Amino acid sequence: MGIYEKAYIYFDTNILECRHSGKSLYLSQFTVNPLYYEIEDLIRNMGLSNKVEICIPDVVWLELQEHLVNHFKSEKSSMESKIDAFRKSFGNLAEITCEFKDCIAETDYADYAKHIAQSFLDNPRVNARVIFSPKDEDTIQQIIGQAIHSIRPFRTAKAGGKEYTDAGFKDALIYNTILVHTGNQLGILISNDGDFSELFNNMRDGNLKMCSNAKAVQMVLSQEFSVVSSDMIEGLLKTDSYLMQRILSECELDENAHVFNLKILSCESEEDSVSVRFIAIVNGEKQSFDITYNMNANELLEASCEIFEEKEGG
Repeated sequence: MGIYEKAYIYFDTNILECRHSGKSLYLSQFTVNPLYYEIEDLIRNMGLSNKVEICIPDVVWLELQEHLVNHFKSEKSSMESKIDAFRKSFGNLAEITCEFKDCIAETDYADYAKHIAQSFLDNPRVNARVIFSPKDEDTIQQIIGQAIHSIRPFRTAKAGGKEYTDAGFKDALIYNTILVHTGNQLGILISNDGDFSELFNNMRDGNLKMCSNAKAVQMVLSQEFSVVSSDMIEGLLKTDSYLMQRILSECELDENAHVFNLKILSCESEEDSVSVRFIAIVNGEKQSFDITYNMNANELLEASCEIFEEKEGG
């Protein structure tokens, strides 16, 4: 805990991109996954705005725009084919028209996609920036070596009857972009990509982490920057059965008792330890607990409890 001065959160394409139904993209606006704004709010609420930056690798940024252009081309072609089919079916019985306004050709929409993407970045609500992939000779040579030897994130894939050992070039660019940009600080990639998952799991003790949701990001940031939230402590108490058994034992209660309706009343941190007051029902009685827990050592330092008495009018 406390070894990093800054953290960088990176979004992968599969997380940042937002589809409104199935594989359909919003074509008139640059819309991102609501998780993006959830992460923005998380950073602000944790008081880490001066320590945590949201970054979008340029490969991801370009791919998002390319997906829009390809989808526009596909949807436009599909619409024109359907209109043509309707005209053949109805003949003179119906008039079917469709007008494309500013974006008539694919090149028109490509310019439009760049415009709406930039508008997203310029929005005061957005605090992300695009970072560029390293193009120095050492990094390029490293990527070439990874491709030749099929080292993750490169992988072996089969297509058209051939076997390729260098599939995954885009992932390699993203990974090396993160690696170089993060340096010796903390880097968190938000992704659902299984190839990235395998790669990041192999360096579990390193400074690069992979998360797929806001809760996981919160846990990493809380641990690394000693930020303790009530939600985090409540989740710990509800999921760590050994910790709860230790608390019950220290309070001379049945350590195998079922604990219900746990609610955090207060949570204060000081260096590596946190003092927590919570209430819970144990063996049919509502108890008030006071504990001191060392977050770094995962150790219960003190625990006491008493029967909780409801205040009048409360």
